Formats: sequence, C-alpha cells, structure tokens
Amino acid sequence: MSADSILNIVCVRFAVIMEVIKNERKNDMKRTIALLAALSLFAVACTNNSQKGENKTSAMETSNNYDRAQVLSDAEKFFNKDGGLLLAAGDKDKSNAMTIAWGAVGTLWQKPAMTVYVAEGRYTYEFMEKSGYFTVMQFKDRDVLKYMGTNSGRDGDKAAHLGLHTLYTKNGTPYYQEADLVVECRLMYKAPFDPASFTDEVPKNFYDGFKAGVHHMYIGEIVDTIKK
Repeated sequence: MSADSILNIVCVRFAVIMEVIKNERKNDMKRTIALLAALSLFAVACTNNSQKGENKTSAMETSNNYDRAQVLSDAEKFFNKDGGLLLAAGDKDKSNAMTIAWGAVGTLWQKPAMTVYVAEGRYTYEFMEKSGYFTVMQFKDRDVLKYMGTNSGRDGDKAAHLGLHTLYTKNGTPYYQEADLVVECRLMYKAPFDPASFTDEVPKNFYDGFKAGVHHMYIGEIVDTIKK
C-alpha cells in the first residue's frame, strides 16, 4: 500500500472523528485530544527516522524501509492511548509552544500534509506568522500538555519551567527532546477564517464571545519526523 493511500485512509478516519468531536461535550476533550494525537502518529508512521548527533541541531533522516502494512497495524493501537499534541514555532533566538486539539493530516497538492489552527490572540500565533517551518509534537505527559495549554509564553519560558530541552532541526525549527514523536512541517499555506464565509451556526456560536479571536489555518508539508 502506498503512502498516499494510507494518508487518504487517514482523511476518511479524520472526517468521521471530526463529526464526533462536533457533538462532544467539553468534558470529553481528553479523548478528543487522544484521537487527534493518534491521527498525527498514523500519518507520519510511514517513515522511520533517527536523531543523530549530540549537539542542539538535530540531523533528521527519512527511511523508506518501514513496513507499510505495519503502519496500519500499529495505528490501531494509537487510538486508545492517552496523550496530546504541542505545536512549536520560532527560531534559535526565540520560540514558543502551545497545546493544540485541532488539526488534520492527509494528502494535499500531492504532498503529505498537516494542518493546524492557532487563534490570533495566542502568543504562538506571532511565531507562526513569521516562521517557514513548524513542529507538531506528541506527548504522553499530561502535566506538560496541561501547563502548555493553560499558560502563556508571554509570561515566561514555559519549556524552561517544565525542564524541557529545546533542540532544533536542520531547518532551525524548535522542538523538545522529551517529545515522543516530532513532526516537522514546511509551511505551504496560511489564512484566517473568514466569518463572512461561515455557513452554519456552529462556527458563529463558537466565536461569539471567544476572546482569543478568530483562528488562522496553517498547512504544512510533512518533511521530517523524529520518534523515540
């Protein structure tokens, strides 16, 4: 089975899950985050990569020797695992990360792609607007996910507070050494949601009183991965 075929299967699974998410209550977000983490793991499991070197710039290499059939087998195990995702952007001078619960993986413009969403009021938004790359990291540590999602980088270095070690890809993209999985993406497209284009009450009601502002969509080509 080709990588594109596998990613197309993910798209179908994602559509089903998004329909579930739309009808879930807020107290079910733990399971929602776990499901999205599973999708990201499934999308990038086609590559088997290793982090080389002991300096702060990681050399990331992609291998095509991974058994494609094993991807499907392993992916099923990820759906019920606890965990969540962090999004990071910036450079070696300054960076920030935040917990995310929204996202998509699939094939777009004949490229393996990942989409993330950041509200314009978030501190990470400033870095996403300036960066050509971003990373999405899978963490099983619930304390990391909670802190990153409830505190702002404007108030201090969140990674330092948690004892996380910031490393950088060969493209200079930040990520944390403690992450279980790191997906690096090259930004291909970005745009804010246009309220004038909302055709349903769901997004209208969501943004009614939402203090962080409208979300911006960022689509990146998946270019590399690191897995523990």
